[in-house]
Amino acid sequence: MAGPYAGLRVFDLSHVIAGPFCTRLLADLGADVVRVEQPSGDLMRALPVPVGDPADRISSAYAQYNGGKRSIGLDLKDPRGIDLALRLADWADVVVENFAPGVLVRLGLGWDVLHARDPRTVLCSLSTFGTEGPYAHLSGFGLVAEAYSGLMSLTGEEGGPPMHFGTALADVNSAVHALAAIGAALYRRDATGDGTHVDVSAFDSLFAMIDQQPAAGAFTGGEAVRGKYGNRHTTSVPSGVATCADGSHLAYGMAGDVFFARLVTAMDAPDLRERYGTVAARVADPGPLYDRIEAWAATWPTADALVEHLVGHGLSAARVRGVRENLTDPHLIARGTLQPVDYPGHGEVLVPTAPFRFSGAEVRPGKPAGPVAADTAEVLSDVLGLDDAEVAELHEAGVVHGARPDHARGGTR
Repeated sequence: MAGPYAGLRVFDLSHVIAGPFCTRLLADLGADVVRVEQPSGDLMRALPVPVGDPADRISSAYAQYNGGKRSIGLDLKDPRGIDLALRLADWADVVVENFAPGVLVRLGLGWDVLHARDPRTVLCSLSTFGTEGPYAHLSGFGLVAEAYSGLMSLTGEEGGPPMHFGTALADVNSAVHALAAIGAALYRRDATGDGTHVDVSAFDSLFAMIDQQPAAGAFTGGEAVRGKYGNRHTTSVPSGVATCADGSHLAYGMAGDVFFARLVTAMDAPDLRERYGTVAARVADPGPLYDRIEAWAATWPTADALVEHLVGHGLSAARVRGVRENLTDPHLIARGTLQPVDYPGHGEVLVPTAPFRFSGAEVRPGKPAGPVAADTAEVLSDVLGLDDAEVAELHEAGVVHGARPDHARGGTR
């Protein structure tokens, strides 16, 4: 089966995480993605865990975000490099970029130029603050977006300092929002014939995903905005993390009245029903309730034993697992979220794949990420129709770099 985006052509001008993760998801969904790399290679190639031949300069991080793509080396400071980039944009249905504010326009690849050349082009720009608005001129990265969004202020223990979420949340979150927005832009193009400039801000995306606090604040003039969640949710009470006798942890959530009643039964604590039988009562004074639940959890030998007990009472809970445990998880493998890719010089490895399932369409990782600009000759020949002599001349002039015609690799997926 083909992927749901089979036949979609994507020109990837992005780097590091947000843009490359978006385009890797598109590749997993079947799109033909051509990305540009400078001679120095993407920053993610330098991150600590090397994969395969050191000469290929592939790291685990680069492999994660760039599998399934073709890489072309273009000098975007050379007018001929810009001309080639414009021709690749003409070829593409979607162009994705995450340059610093103003760079795309200065290069001559801005929305006005692309739209004038092909009114059906969809351009997706990812940045920290977006292409317009009072903060648009500011540079930034993931931690800056977390800090601005308010999410960091909710993370950590009450009374303690704000905490980083622990992963590149702003980047991957804006990448997924971009993927959804690109789909909407393509739907609109099919309906109207007109392309769209999709403008995705990491700040916007993180703020939009904060669950209850913004709406609560909006309806109360800011009065209902609460502090850090820590391991005790402040509004969906009780929901949190508890520790068992052996030091293992479980996460639980029993916020609704029906589920709270089941928790009371599971704990054999009818007095809690009298004091905390309503949502309002639980939210008004959650501290003693959490103390009681955590003390009870500490009497159980393991998190697995307590989870089994709670699940038996129709409640949702789970032992807190580490990433290492999930690397070979049978459920993730069965659903195709982990799929095998054979990396030259390393062997087969299970890699995360776009977490979507479609009836009648296939989601799968493409070919392994390769050396810097490994597909230059192939792209110039297959996509732009240049012959070997033209490709060689561009190499000699320094307009392009990477694999020459006799080293080109075949296949896009």
